[in-house]
Amino acid sequence: MTVHVGDRIVLAHEPDRAHRRHGTVREVLGTPESPEFRVAWDDGHESFICPGPEAVVLPAEAAETARVPRARGEMGEDVERVGRHDPVERIMRSPVRTVDAASTLRTAAELLAEADVGALVVSRNGVPVGILSERDIVRVIAGGGDPDEVWSADVIAVDADDTVWASPSDPILQVAGLMRRHYIRHVPLRTGARPAIVGIVSARDVLAVLYDSR
Repeated sequence: MTVHVGDRIVLAHEPDRAHRRHGTVREVLGTPESPEFRVAWDDGHESFICPGPEAVVLPAEAAETARVPRARGEMGEDVERVGRHDPVERIMRSPVRTVDAASTLRTAAELLAEADVGALVVSRNGVPVGILSERDIVRVIAGGGDPDEVWSADVIAVDADDTVWASPSDPILQVAGLMRRHYIRHVPLRTGARPAIVGIVSARDVLAVLYDSR
């Protein structure tokens, strides 16, 4: 099987396979012939596993709705039950839309419109270096910048460490605090020694949880 960081994994234990353990892949190790995963389990523990026939892997984008407990709303509709202290990965959006650092702001704006999102992760040679939002583009154009002459890399922070990142395991309330302190509306989520972007969360996503759990 092909597994990526951010995928969900379910272990169904023998003999009756009734007891299932759910977790998120944090690191992929080993080889394709003999894989090993570092998994953060939903019960708060973490371990390394060599998957066998009892393991079922759900790609991050396919697992997004399957992994969240659901309740019934006032009108009988399905409603996600997520608390402010739950890990932010439960509301993250994945896969993340990206734009190359050498792309113009016009290209970035077209990608935003095409994907109907409010921010893009900027990458250079496949490495995430920052985030570009629709608000950033508006500011450049309002200041007289030419969208065909300004590059995505010109708008983001010079040092990638100045970009506000979060971990998928960070509590939703903690990410809300980051947004408030830094006056931002989007936070990319990354993991691993060599950072890999696994999702992104918006102020709208966070606000919905904070409102519903008030």
